[in-house]
Amino acid sequence: MLRQYYPPIEISGFISSILIINKFTTPIKIYPGTGAEIWISTSDLCLLTDSHQTVSQYQLVIPRINTFTAKPNNAKVIVILVRHDAVRFLLPERTLIYTDKPTALANIWQNPWYEELARASFKGLLECFIETKQSKKTQLVDEILSILYRTPTKKINDIADEIGYSSRFIQKEFLKEYGITPKRYQINCRLEQLLKAMLKEQDTYRWLETGYYDQSHFYRDFKRYFTMTPSEFMKSTYSFFYNTKIKRRLR
Repeated sequence: MLRQYYPPIEISGFISSILIINKFTTPIKIYPGTGAEIWISTSDLCLLTDSHQTVSQYQLVIPRINTFTAKPNNAKVIVILVRHDAVRFLLPERTLIYTDKPTALANIWQNPWYEELARASFKGLLECFIETKQSKKTQLVDEILSILYRTPTKKINDIADEIGYSSRFIQKEFLKEYGITPKRYQINCRLEQLLKAMLKEQDTYRWLETGYYDQSHFYRDFKRYFTMTPSEFMKSTYSFFYNTKIKRRLR
């Protein structure tokens, strides 16, 4: 059974949710989004895309274009959801290096602080985030990311005018850090925000609030990215990852 929890207060500034599966028996699809996920399992876990596969107890997933599949291993699994604006400050290298492929945490950090996450101890995670954030200065890409996330229907040219740079320069800087275009990130933002609203209200017509003016356009986009209709998605087990309505306190 999968349950979703609010993170402890000490990590709530950069972690949005913690999911716990006491016995992982059903495959889970991980669709393109805006944040990142740290997967921890009590035994080896297989995460894969169409072109990459990693087997490890501790893995990082940053889905931007590719869809991931988590294969069941009958073990306890913890998934930590990293906020969209915190991903860059957690990682030692540029985000694009770890994007759209499952990455064993041992290939990111030499210090195995992440092993204590299996015991629901977040001290190492907090220290890693603080240390890495202090080593990275706030950059233009952070401002761009923030605007894209807050206003995913805003045109890139309008964003360029707002912050005083050309749209070509914005695209270049964003690609250099994240490996995808600002436009593609906007699509992820719109669909992710739509899913949360749709599940909260149990209403597939929430697309009107996210910049879609035509229902057929929305349905076409939705099926392209999630391989099912909105109604099918709401009934699926995958919807739990986006359903923030059913959340418990971890401690």
